[in-house]
Amino acid sequence: MDVDTSAAIERLSERIDVLDATVRRGLDDLRAETREGLAESRRHTEVLFESLRDDIRILAEGFATVSLKLDSLQR
Repeated sequence: MDVDTSAAIERLSERIDVLDATVRRGLDDLRAETREGLAESRRHTEVLFESLRDDIRILAEGFATVSLKLDSLQR
């Protein structure tokens, strides 16, 4: 192999190493952003479920009150 070809292969190898490192950093960043997004979505969902539980509790109390009133009217 001549000197020019050897040098070109070496430069190509260095460029591939830089590209590999860049892609790995990008993937690591993407993974971190995905984890953060999932955690934020999880917190938001928990807040929505808690609100839904409160709404269901309020409805259940209302139904219980109406049921008691209907029972007292039937007697």
